[in-house]
Amino acid sequence: MYVFITKMTQVRTILQNYAKIGIGLYVRGVKNTAKQSYTKTVLLPQTNFPVRLGGKKRVEMDNYLIEKCGFLELYKWQRKNLSGPDFILHDGPPYANGKPHMGHAINKILKDITLRSKIITGRRVHYVPGWDCHGLPIELKAVRDIKDISPLEIRQKAQKYASDTIGKQREAFISWGTIADWSESGCYFTNHPSYVKNQLQQFMNLYEKGLVKRDFKPVYWSPSSKTALAESELEYNESHKSKSIIIRMQVDTLPSNLRRLESLEKKPLHALIWTTTPWTLIANQAIAFSNDTVYCVVEDNSKNLYIVAHACIKYVEEKLGPLKPIANIKGHELAEARYLHPITKKRLPFLPCEHIKTNVGTGLVHTAPAHGPEDFVVAVENNIPIISLVNEEGCYTKEAGDKFAGLNVLSDGADRILNYIATDVLHTDTLVHSYPYDWRTKKPVIIRASYQWFIDLNPIKQKAIDSISSIKIYPEQNQTSYLNALLAQIKQRPYWCISRQRSWGTPIPVLYNKQTGDVFTSRKWVDRLCKLTERYGPDYWWELSTEKLIGRELRQELPYNVDDLEKRTDIMDIWLDSGLSWSTVLPEYKADLYLEGMDQFRGWFQSSLLTSIALQERSPYSALFVHGFAVDEKAAKMSKSIGNVVDPELITKGGDDSTKDPTYGVDTLRWWVASHACQNTQVPVTTALLRQSHEYIHKLRQILRFLLGGLHSYNEGNSVEPEYLYLDKYMLHALYQYDKKIQHLYDNYLYHNVSKLVTHFLANTISPVYCHLIKDRLYCDEAMSPTRLAAVEITRETLTVFARSIAPIVPHLAEEAWLHHPMNLASVPLYHTEYKVPETWNQPEIAAHVERALNLRSIVNTLADQNTWELSGTITASKNDYESLSILQKDRESSTSELCEILQLSSITLTESSTMAETQVKLRNIEKTLCQRCRRHPELDKNRLCSRCVKVLDITNLSSISL
Repeated sequence: MYVFITKMTQVRTILQNYAKIGIGLYVRGVKNTAKQSYTKTVLLPQTNFPVRLGGKKRVEMDNYLIEKCGFLELYKWQRKNLSGPDFILHDGPPYANGKPHMGHAINKILKDITLRSKIITGRRVHYVPGWDCHGLPIELKAVRDIKDISPLEIRQKAQKYASDTIGKQREAFISWGTIADWSESGCYFTNHPSYVKNQLQQFMNLYEKGLVKRDFKPVYWSPSSKTALAESELEYNESHKSKSIIIRMQVDTLPSNLRRLESLEKKPLHALIWTTTPWTLIANQAIAFSNDTVYCVVEDNSKNLYIVAHACIKYVEEKLGPLKPIANIKGHELAEARYLHPITKKRLPFLPCEHIKTNVGTGLVHTAPAHGPEDFVVAVENNIPIISLVNEEGCYTKEAGDKFAGLNVLSDGADRILNYIATDVLHTDTLVHSYPYDWRTKKPVIIRASYQWFIDLNPIKQKAIDSISSIKIYPEQNQTSYLNALLAQIKQRPYWCISRQRSWGTPIPVLYNKQTGDVFTSRKWVDRLCKLTERYGPDYWWELSTEKLIGRELRQELPYNVDDLEKRTDIMDIWLDSGLSWSTVLPEYKADLYLEGMDQFRGWFQSSLLTSIALQERSPYSALFVHGFAVDEKAAKMSKSIGNVVDPELITKGGDDSTKDPTYGVDTLRWWVASHACQNTQVPVTTALLRQSHEYIHKLRQILRFLLGGLHSYNEGNSVEPEYLYLDKYMLHALYQYDKKIQHLYDNYLYHNVSKLVTHFLANTISPVYCHLIKDRLYCDEAMSPTRLAAVEITRETLTVFARSIAPIVPHLAEEAWLHHPMNLASVPLYHTEYKVPETWNQPEIAAHVERALNLRSIVNTLADQNTWELSGTITASKNDYESLSILQKDRESSTSELCEILQLSSITLTESSTMAETQVKLRNIEKTLCQRCRRHPELDKNRLCSRCVKVLDITNLSSISL
């Protein structure tokens, strides 16, 4: 602890520019010519590294560095020159649909930082970028406004659209400095023959394991896209409006213990049903109840009798008015009851189930097995046939009856149903709630039973759940919540619908019997399809006839007549496409990391896990790194329709109006990603944050420029051994600790904390401490002074450690600085160099001594209202402080000690107090003027120079200097 003893009154003008330039070039009372002559004798930093690049020059430099420093060759170089074991980052394929956006920038740059952080430490990486090329969004854009187009034409146009999109995205990814083998052979594409062949084989593997089968089940169905959808292809509209109704259904057969009620002899009894999907009433096949729930017969004001769960009476009264309980009945007794369908008047059963809730509704559930997974399970358990009366366009079929056929179920159809049964509709309301929409068309979906191909997840579900416990998730603070999210997705999913009714995708390799509907596939036939893929390309399925697909050899082995078989055009779910990517890219290995946005818990994270568990009984990844989504200044998700999208190219290359859209450069974009995309679910793209990131890049440039300038050689070739001071050793220790912390943060994907540590180390150690305190040595000592050479050596080490620490985030800046390194005459890229911080730099005891002096320095700066070199100090040190300070100043009085250099005082008198608990500092003005060359020591010479500068300049030859 330190005590402020006195604060000197200001005795002369504050030299404000001193702190900026580090030496006193502002000479007071001396002719300008003399000042200039001494200035020329100072060893100022020299470098061609520019302090600022903007506009076109910034764009040109970014492009130049990519080429000059081998960004495009780095991936292959490290594969050849670094040793394993590999760090494997498996690339979740971006969708080949649309121009690059901020989401792409976040994802690709985070992946690149991860890879670069490994390579810079000498670790070889394995990374194969890919693209998800199939699916409806591509198909829709490819054939926009085109009618009457064949499936083959759709595929051809979709192929071209995907290829063009990939070209644009790849160009953007390269411009951001991301490393990979970006050649065609170095990437994977889900529509390429090699990928399609593997997918066909993996489908067969799943089929032979009994995990894939065709079945008639309810699935999410998009009438607007005319295809089945997976849960991951939905987005939920929180403002969707549904008609909420309470309807009565007449009980035809009473439970035995209700038959004795006199009131039931005179009036009919109705079951009350609450539903938000009245369009499904036509497909009603049962009323579900809970065995464990108490039900009640109630009477309304009109003497009508209803059955409702006892716990739901209050809810129903809010809709229908007061209800009078008459009798109770246990749930299981309803199994005896039967009711009449409100439209068809068919006699239907009451069935027990486990999904009944009594916090809302009536406790009795309308059951339409074709339109709900839980309803479907009830029907299967009770051997009830599934009736589907809705076609692929979302309209009632002719089987629904003439009154309803052709009507859209979500509009006219629902209204027609309600009008037809109006006498039984007791209450109608509008419910605003979350409802699934097709994420492509932005229109509501329905649940509809149809024949589809499914992966049965029940046999693999427990293995998948068990594997999740060993998966590490980053950021660590979200580990529990994200693991629970993944577990919940797996647990609640009984099956996975993997078929789609579209053209742009990989065909499901099966044949169908025209008469019976039976399916045929075999390993031998799939092998043949793979050969056809090689020969004709992925369009072969749509180009060749069924007979040619089968081939002559296989025809003889078929259990069916070829004429009885037909191919169909169902394709595989694109989540199965991408979910199998590990089997193409990493068939023998497990990825160290998957890195994607949090939406992939119900997408790629899940599909990869399930396919890998099914096919190789282990997870395909050891860890997941989950990042957030780009949002605008109001935290709204970026959307083209809203118009709040920010183009990454506008950030890196600027716009036509430079005042509105300045050129920030690639490193600003990368710094913004590193600083904001790791820890938050929302990543704001704001002008303020981008400007702040740009300012940080400028600060990094400034310090790199100073360090590079300090390495300028004034050496005349003489070999002199550096003499390291305690401050130099302190800086080595600080670099050692910084390097360890940085590496820990990189290893744990805490890139936002890396950027914080970089700026903190720059602002608190490199710039204000070491670089500032060595300026006198660096500028004013003899060129070959051992202590000056020591400062140069530490400057070199500081530049190396610092440049390598920021290189994963801002590789352009790091490589640009490295090209200006005075010793890098061959222009070797930074990433091609080896470097390791020596353990000998770790010297905590020395660091402790210097830190005591640095603490004292802050007190001196607080006390002084002027240039501290114009002050001398008296320090009365406590016993603990004296031990450290006396190491830095061995004599009682000194003007040349290292303590003087650290405190930047002209002279110091150091004494120890055995009684004081706290160190005291007193400052006073010196009596002489400071040296006109170094502005550190008092002048002693008639030329107004100190003894050090006289020696450096060899004052006997001073006449040769032009004054």
